[in-house]
Amino acid sequence: MTDHQSRLERTRGVRYVADPTSIPVFRSVERIWHFPSGDVLLTLAERRDCLLPNVDRVDVRASEIEWVGSAVALSTDTAVRVTEQQGRSIIKEFDRKIEI
Repeated sequence: MTDHQSRLERTRGVRYVADPTSIPVFRSVERIWHFPSGDVLLTLAERRDCLLPNVDRVDVRASEIEWVGSAVALSTDTAVRVTEQQGRSIIKEFDRKIEI
């Protein structure tokens, strides 16, 4: 964990998730912040926000997209999960459909 990540956890109550692909789903995501460093901050409704490292791409529907400096902020209302495809970490919407 970097010093910046550690400071965020202490000051904002942010949960640092070292291995986001090990968590099945992040629910009630209201906003996704994707920083140039590859870190992603998930702002969650009624839950502790989560900081995810080394995310290459965010593939989620957004009701609003805003650039804040060099970071991208996406407003959404969904559940997401982190997958790994060809060595790249991608945040995708959680598909609740189950195919048999």
